[in-house]
Amino acid sequence: MVDADWLASAEGLLESYFTLEDPRSIEPEAVELRVDHTHESGLAFGGVIDRLDVAPDGRIRVVDFKTGRSPNERFEDKSLFQMKFYALVIWRTRGVIPTVLQLYYLADRTVLSYEPSEAELLATERKVVAVWDAIRRAIEREEFVARKSALCQWCRHQDKCPEFGGTAPSMPKVELVQVSNSTDSPGSIQ
Repeated sequence: MVDADWLASAEGLLESYFTLEDPRSIEPEAVELRVDHTHESGLAFGGVIDRLDVAPDGRIRVVDFKTGRSPNERFEDKSLFQMKFYALVIWRTRGVIPTVLQLYYLADRTVLSYEPSEAELLATERKVVAVWDAIRRAIEREEFVARKSALCQWCRHQDKCPEFGGTAPSMPKVELVQVSNSTDSPGSIQ
């Protein structure tokens, strides 16, 4: 049985989408497109792009749909990180930097558009590799520092969190394995 409230909310989101664009005028190359790239360090990049549009002249548009509201201008950069990551993987696999990245926020019928540059995609690549390196070091040292935030009030694991006087459970042993021939930086956990 379908929940009536959920169905009503879905209808509202569809109405928002049809207000933002006419799907009859769109011929996507792909929807729910799985993209993967192995970085020279061995780190595997991957994700699923909601929609990829390719114009007859080769220009690429990466589109992602969000059911929530658009972010405040102060947080737009955080929202765009996912899109820059997708653009990076497209660039690395196709050799073409996407022309435009678009986030469709259906709750308030807002479209956030962004034109990435090569320099920004290189910076995104460095950031992803640095984050992975930090995660890898934390795994090797078994050090995961807790950070208290406003979200803690909803967490049901406070009894295990050092920030609330709890003791974190021991970490299971994991093996970091290579996904390529590179020996600089392992790229996945098994």
